[in-house]
Amino acid sequence: MNTAVMQWHEISESDIPCWARDLDPNLYSVNHRRLCVWQDEFDGRWLWEVETFSGTGEGASGQATSLLEAQAEADRAVDRSIRDC
Repeated sequence: MNTAVMQWHEISESDIPCWARDLDPNLYSVNHRRLCVWQDEFDGRWLWEVETFSGTGEGASGQATSLLEAQAEADRAVDRSIRDC
């Protein structure tokens, strides 16, 4: 089993800086989920999504005006989905 990074950390999977928070320890599993936040390069909005590596690839998404706001909104979306289960 892999050890998950359960806090926000910067990743470099593309030319656009992105911050991620893994939601489970199975980093290389098709069932892995993580939160991602990045700034739109055209209009400056901060975008977030819950990434899944199965199905549609996206569990939830949204936008915010700052990095911290986007991270907080993504965290709240995950908290809501856990409560609703």
